[in-house]
Amino acid sequence: MKTSMLFLASLLAFIVPASADTASTAGSSPDLCADVYLGEDGAPVHDSTGGTLSRHCEWTGPDAPRLDGDVCCELDTSGARCSLPNARGECEFGDLYWCEYGEANSLGGVVCYQPLPDACEAGYCVAPTDDPTPTGEPIEAMCCGAGGCFPAKASEHCEGEFLWCRWGISNTDGTVECFD
Repeated sequence: MKTSMLFLASLLAFIVPASADTASTAGSSPDLCADVYLGEDGAPVHDSTGGTLSRHCEWTGPDAPRLDGDVCCELDTSGARCSLPNARGECEFGDLYWCEYGEANSLGGVVCYQPLPDACEAGYCVAPTDDPTPTGEPIEAMCCGAGGCFPAKASEHCEGEFLWCRWGISNTDGTVECFD
């Protein structure tokens, strides 16, 4: 009886699909972007909505390309160096991570992205001024709230929301204006 139970269990292992937790499918590897900056208190740096800032994924706007696959990454204090796994799904270097948003470059490297909500869609953008002096600059990640918008800092909690600004200007008081 014991032998037939073992046989039945072995047979079921081939018939019944593995669960998402154990299958080698997208999302089964640790999420590279889930490793976030921590504040002085040891807790993740976050905004008022619970949003965090990834240590190893490049912050970008909401239109990030979708990769939705495993990548091989070596991590250090300056970020991540990533590539795609080989044809067998193994890493030639580094460890296997999952990357929802990202893209491979022509040299075989991969950049993973953390998309942030658009500041304009959240109502924080203004029309560019007619003054030809403020030509604008890429601002990128911001913390926007009741006190205005400021460049996002990975070491500081945000009392508002982490947002993405494609184009704007930094003011002398430290605030940022994002242009429509």
